[in-house]
Formats: sequence, structure tokens, C-alpha cells
Amino acid sequence: MASSTIIEACKSRKRNRKPFVFETFATGNSIDGFSGPFKDNIRMFLQEFANIEDYTVAGFPIWSTWLISNSTGAVFPLYTIEETTQLSLQPFCDHCKFSGWGHHYVSKRRYHLIIPANEKWEKPLGSDSFEIGTHVLHGLIHCNGYGHLLSINNGVVNGDSNLLSGTDFMDFWDRLCTIFKTRKISVNDVSKKRGMDLRLLHGVAYGQSWFGKWDYRFGRGSYGVTEQKYEIAVQFLSSLGLDKILNDFKKDIPKRMKIKQIIGTHRELSEVPLITISDLFQFMLAFKSKAPFHSKMKLENSDDCWCDPDIGEKNRPISMDTFVNLMANNDCRWPARRLEFVLIVIVNLLKENQENVNRNYGMTRQDLRDEARKCIGDTGLIDFVLKSIRCFQLGNQIIRRSINPNTKLLEFTIHEAATKEAESVRFPFLDMDSGCRWTERKVKKAAEFILKILRAHNGDGAMSRQELRDKARTTIRDTGLIDYVLKSLNKSMLGNKIIFRSKNPSTKRIEFAFEDIVDASRVDNIELDFNIDQDLEYLYETVLLSYPGSDSVSLATRVVLDSKKFVKKWKLENQESQIMALTCKVLPSFDELESELTRPLSPGVVVYVPPWITIRELKGVAQFALRDTYCIMQNFVVTQIGGLKGIEDKRMLSCAVGRDAHVWVRGRGLDLDTELRYEGGPIKLKVDCICGARDDDGERMVNCDACQVWFHTMCSGIDDHEEVPAVFLCESCRKLLI
Repeated sequence: MASSTIIEACKSRKRNRKPFVFETFATGNSIDGFSGPFKDNIRMFLQEFANIEDYTVAGFPIWSTWLISNSTGAVFPLYTIEETTQLSLQPFCDHCKFSGWGHHYVSKRRYHLIIPANEKWEKPLGSDSFEIGTHVLHGLIHCNGYGHLLSINNGVVNGDSNLLSGTDFMDFWDRLCTIFKTRKISVNDVSKKRGMDLRLLHGVAYGQSWFGKWDYRFGRGSYGVTEQKYEIAVQFLSSLGLDKILNDFKKDIPKRMKIKQIIGTHRELSEVPLITISDLFQFMLAFKSKAPFHSKMKLENSDDCWCDPDIGEKNRPISMDTFVNLMANNDCRWPARRLEFVLIVIVNLLKENQENVNRNYGMTRQDLRDEARKCIGDTGLIDFVLKSIRCFQLGNQIIRRSINPNTKLLEFTIHEAATKEAESVRFPFLDMDSGCRWTERKVKKAAEFILKILRAHNGDGAMSRQELRDKARTTIRDTGLIDYVLKSLNKSMLGNKIIFRSKNPSTKRIEFAFEDIVDASRVDNIELDFNIDQDLEYLYETVLLSYPGSDSVSLATRVVLDSKKFVKKWKLENQESQIMALTCKVLPSFDELESELTRPLSPGVVVYVPPWITIRELKGVAQFALRDTYCIMQNFVVTQIGGLKGIEDKRMLSCAVGRDAHVWVRGRGLDLDTELRYEGGPIKLKVDCICGARDDDGERMVNCDACQVWFHTMCSGIDDHEEVPAVFLCESCRKLLI
């Protein structure tokens, strides 16, 4: 169907902006009848599911399909722009060229599928709509079924980033490509988060890029990187052992101490051993994104809840400060102090309820919410905290959330903690100091003994350093070890208490004392157990980008960073058993191959035909498809099906070729005079860089003024911030002049 026919058909229909459900659109049977190749399916989509707009973009028609998200209520458009190549100011495709598809014949049409930035959802698309990076989603697909994902971003609405994620839009894009029957889609992965290249971070963690979740695989590397080099580099980096990393950083004590602290913290949280940096990154990313992971600190189901970091039981409590830190670090929009205030209000309400009924009856979620609203105006904050509670401890009180077996309602209870439940001990200095001359086991044993002395003295207030030292000497003979522990004991934790080491302003002596871990006057001085974002950044910068004394890690990292282009391929499938899917590929004459069509052959066109048609009828179908797809084949006449010999016209198709076969097509009438021959443009650069690159990969290049060969500026010693010299000679030409 011609584009003008589609436009007329769309205009004749009554305009309807009833939105489709975003989460289910293009799934299952939500769109029926798309049984042809991409070029036919996109036309049917525009006719059946889109409305023609009363304006154009750069002179090209535009259609809109409105979508509504059931999860957020957001209503937004999917725009489709049909760009006719012969009328375009940029008829060639750099994306094809840099993806290794520069030898494809120029397609007659390409379709831009765009979900604009949220502030433009109710506005017409502007003249800058083809610019990359300005949209929530922007895909470009040529009518031959090959395309490019140009941008994918979060669907932030009014500053609230919790509505639609990049994953939501990526799922939607993948469903569209599948139902449209696209053939291959490329993506140039240059996405970053907090300064970290995600293709490196996810490559080390999962062995693939972020787009790998949707089956995008290595497509083409820059600077001569091959798929084999990429796989070896990813495997090498992923297998780096955490203990080896610590050993390799032994000459840089501050960095080693920090890395050891990060590893120790997350090993403590994980139920499964964290052996390699891949294990560690997977755990950190899963914990951060609430994805399922076998960790001691679990995110149960869809609830934002946490339990004891020491064991995997749901019923064991965590301290309130840890609970607050976890909520605050989990993409929470409220500060830690407000979260802490709400928890204290909840604890007081539960205490009052317990005193009134004189039993351990709990409060239902609704009752607790209603009471909390009397002193907290932000109901969203209350709901977030109530949803997050599983089991935490404040002082000697344990607060739990559970389902009442009789009423089936959520209830919150409070009760006294057993002594055993508050006995967990943590010595942060054990994770920090790698220069200690005593073994970790010996230091920990001494610290635990000193802690027992201090706890026994706790009822009498603070204990002076000298008194604590003298009592420790009765059992620990090594005074150097005692002094080391006393110097390092500050901010160690016993249950829900924290040990502070301070100078008494009156006596000027060093004293040690237990204090409640949530004491408001001291809480600012307590270091957070961890911040996953900061820890990830530190490991990324220190281990992956600045590994000491090893070129292997640096080289492997560079290989992964130089692998930006990933491709997904869809299998050629036909849903109906009575239909054959064939790829018809033109085989030019020997003269044309020798003199004109010197690049690799372009992909053929896909046709869907019944098996009972004859070869003669297939000629007509293939001829129409080729003429409708490529500019160079505007007047192409199919004269033969088959390679050198050909197949008789009267033969039935099913007797001549198999299903999903590639069929050679020969004929005459290729328009060799058209400028619109190859997607990569009329001129193919001669590339012969020292890195091994033989094609233009999109990286910055410089041309040798003597031999006219192109080289990467980086490989030629020209930094990215430097200007290319007015006259440049490659190394080979310079040697000839000497």
C-alpha cells in the first residue's frame, strides 16, 4: 500500500485519541493481522492504530498513537514519522555505516518511532525531532526491516522518577520490534550512570551489556575490537577474585583498606559466597534495584522490607539506624531524619496501645496509619515507612509486621527483646586496617574481651581508658595489642549500642561509654554502614579503571569500553503453517559486481507467500517487494529465481525451495546512476589503522595527506582534545620521506 493511500485512509477515519494500555500494547493478541514483512506491518499499524496529525515534521507526515500506563496513570503519545529518503536532506544513514551495514542499499522509507520527553507530551513535535538523545524513546527502522535504537531514557513525569523506567520503555520497544517483524536492530551503548559506563559495569557483573537483557549481543567494536576479544575481556574481568584484588592493592594501603571494607560489608550481607568481582557487582546491583538475590538482607517479594543481616530469617530484627539507612539509600525521596522521626512515632503509638490493652495485641495498619496522621501530615511518607517495616529494633523493643491469622489483616506489634537478640557485635576497624601486625582472629578476641569488661561496667557510666586497660591486662598479656584495640574501638557496636571513645572535658582523660545507637545528639557522628552508589563508583574507578601494576586489567577494560555497538536479530518466522517466509536476495551480473557493485551484497527482502504458488508468481511478488524497498531497484525486473541455473517458472514453490529459505533473484534494470545506492554514502573511506580497523567505526579519524588512508586520531597519538594537524602523514609515509 502506497504512503499516500495510507494517509488518505487515516484522514477518512474519524479521529480517535482513545489511548491503548502501555503495559499490554503489542503483546499476545493485542495486535492481530501483522503477518507480513516489516514494510507492510508498519503500514497496517499506521492505518489501524494511529491517527494522522494535521502538521508535518520537515515536510514528512506524522501519526500519533496514544498510550496510558495502568501503573502510573500517565498518558503519552507514540509518534511515527515516515521519512521518504529521496526527499530527505540526509538520505544516507551514518548509523548503518557505523554498525557495519554501510553496504546496504538505500531504503526508500525509514520510520522514526518517538516518545518525546514528558514536557512535550501535549505539544506537537518540533523541527529538532530527529535529534538523538532528546526523547524518552527514539527508534529508526528502514523499510527493509533493519533499524537502530537511537535513545532510551526514563519517563520522568513532573520530576518523579518512580513512574516509568527505562526498562519499561525498553520492554515496549522490544514488543514493537517483535510484532512489526523487524530483522535486526542496532544500538550504540554509550549510557552512563553516575559517571560509570554501564556497558563496562554490566559487562563485568553479568557478562553482557544492559541491553543484553533483551538479547542484544556484540555487533561491532571500535579500534579493531572483535567479538572474540570482547568475550575474552569480559570473561577475564568478571573472573577477577576479590582476594586477589586485595592482594594486588597491598602497596596502596588506603585504597586496600577501603576496598576491604566494601567487600567485607557486602560479604556479610550475602547468603552466598562472593568470590569474584562479578559476584560482588551482581549482589550490589541486585540489592540496589530490589532485584531477587540470595542475600541475608532480602527484599521480600514486592515489599520494601529488610531483615537481619546476620542470618536469613525474616523474624530476626535489624537495628533502627541500619533500617533507616537502608530506606534512605533505596531511592527514597525523604531524608533519613524524617524516616527516623516516623519510626519513633510508630514505636510510641505501639507502646501506648500495648499499655492501654495491657497485652501484646497489635495495631492494624489502618489504625496505626490513622493515629500517625495526627502528628505527621505526609501520608505518603507514612505509607512508605509502614510498607518497609518487617522487623527492626529500637533499644530493647522489637517491632514486627505480620498478618493476623484470624482477621487476615496486616498488624504491627511491639515486645521486649530477649538478651540474645541484642548480642551481635561489629568492629568496623577490622575491615579497615590492613597494616595490623596481629592476626584478625587475635584482635577480634581481644576486642570482645574488652567489650565484656566495658558492658559489665555500663551501669556505672563511662570507664576511663586506664581503668579499662588495667582490667584487660589481667587476661591479655600483650599490652601493645590492648593499646591497639583501645585506640581502634571507637564506634564499634554491641547489639543496639555503640561504643564511643571521647575525652572527658573535666578530667581530660580518655573515656569509653555505651550509648544508644539512635541518640539524636550523636547520630550524625555515626558513619553509615554502606552507600551502594558510592561503593560501586569507588570500585569502578579504583579497580576497573586504575588497577595497579597490571596492564591486563587496563587492556581488558579498554576492550569492553571500545565495544559500544550491540545488535539484536529476530528469527524469520511465519505464524501460519500455510505460509512460507522467504528472503529474496538479488544476485547482480558479473559485470555489475566487477565494476559497480563492489561492496558486499545488500540484504534481500522478506516475502510471505503460500507454498502452492509457482516460481513465475514468486517472481512477481519478489519484484514488487524489491521495487518497494530499495531506491536502486525502482525499475528492476526479475527474470530468474535461483542462482546461475535458475528454477523453471512452472514449478510449484514448495517443490523447489524449503521454508524460511534464502532465494537468489536475478534480473535487469538496477539504477546504477542513482546517487542513493548505499546507506553508507557514495564514498567508502579507505581505513587501515594500526589497531586493526578496516572500516569507519564512527570514532574520530584523520586522513594521511600522502596515501589518503584514514587512521584513528587516538591511534595516531592525537588526543581527543587536540586539533587535527593541518598536514598529517602516517607512520609509513613518514618513513618513506626519511
